Amino acid sequence: MSSAPKRDFSVQNRSAPWVLGAVTFVIACIGAVSIIFVSSRYVSAEFSAAPQIARDITKLPAEVQKMRQAIILAATSGDIEQLRVPIDMNEIHPVFTKDRVPDPIAYLKSASGDGNGREMLAILFNLLTTGYAAIHAGTKDEMIVWPYHAVIAPNTLTPSQEVELYRFVSPARFKDMLKQGKYDYYSVGIGRDGVWHYFTAN
Repeated sequence: MSSAPKRDFSVQNRSAPWVLGAVTFVIACIGAVSIIFVSSRYVSAEFSAAPQIARDITKLPAEVQKMRQAIILAATSGDIEQLRVPIDMNEIHPVFTKDRVPDPIAYLKSASGDGNGREMLAILFNLLTTGYAAIHAGTKDEMIVWPYHAVIAPNTLTPSQEVELYRFVSPARFKDMLKQGKYDYYSVGIGRDGVWHYFTAN
């Protein structure tokens, strides 16, 4: 009585890692596109929503406070490489520019006037130590945005709010914002769940 022929799974077994890698890549791409879409949706909806402006960090969700503190610690270290800590706290990297960048740190160095990323660290620190605005407050889509200036019309700023704006933009740039009718500088967005969504120039 002859035994059943043995089936050769060697080709299938060799292809399994490739298939798994392809599936993982596709999922990562979908995630990256999703976070870019979500971030752009928040930016476009900023003026249509009624943001809640505040300065008391202790009023923020614990997850938001944790992420903000991690970014500030990296910023005050003076070493752009330290920013990898809060970046890697995300399952998907925050958005830093419209185009996807393979290495956020390398991108931030290239975008920094000093070439070492310290200008970007200074901008992050300045933004995260100003007042903030809560967009879609109380919903699952709540986003905490720094500075709050990014979500209100420039021509509605009070004198004290304008003074705070001058911490990170020049009077000439503010005049350009008034002409455009919108904020036109960097902003930071952290979700209610502590996910760092973006650090981009509007």
